[in-house]
Amino acid sequence: MRTSTLLRAEEFARVAEVLGRCELVNGEIIPMSPGGLRHSEITSRACFLLESHNRPRRLGRVLTGEAGFIVRRGPDTVRGADVAFISYRRLPKDTAITGFLDVPAELIIEVLSDDTSWSEMETKIGEYQTAGVDLVWVLDPRTLTLHVCARGASPVLLREPDTASADPHMPGFSCRVADFFAVD
Repeated sequence: MRTSTLLRAEEFARVAEVLGRCELVNGEIIPMSPGGLRHSEITSRACFLLESHNRPRRLGRVLTGEAGFIVRRGPDTVRGADVAFISYRRLPKDTAITGFLDVPAELIIEVLSDDTSWSEMETKIGEYQTAGVDLVWVLDPRTLTLHVCARGASPVLLREPDTASADPHMPGFSCRVADFFAVD
């Protein structure tokens, strides 16, 4: 018999930082293993590519470090995005932010970890899209591919030589898929 109490996102926000890498799924804390070197390199590269495009144009915020997004209430689910872009149109520049974001990003990038199944990733993609995220990109380091999951459309698989475009969700942004996997 389960005796645990389901947490709300606000309660999770107070304890998440000291718990380490974890998410709140249906009110329960789910520990996550660290992503590892390759995961970190690809996440950093994705953040760099988005921020290099965003900075001179001042389109919005590029977030990383498992930015917490509330994707469902009752019971609450908070997902940590590897990289996200949220425009100033959706979240104005002067908005005071405490805790997790309840405004959906236009673009979320996830890097598929060795310990994450594709089924688990599909669940996460569905949650993001139900919460209002327009575009989810999943980078797979094993196959060097990018799964493009636009809300309301069939997924598209892109390979290293292909070009990925986030336009109009992140206006003007595009790059080769290989750019995400390049290590200098």
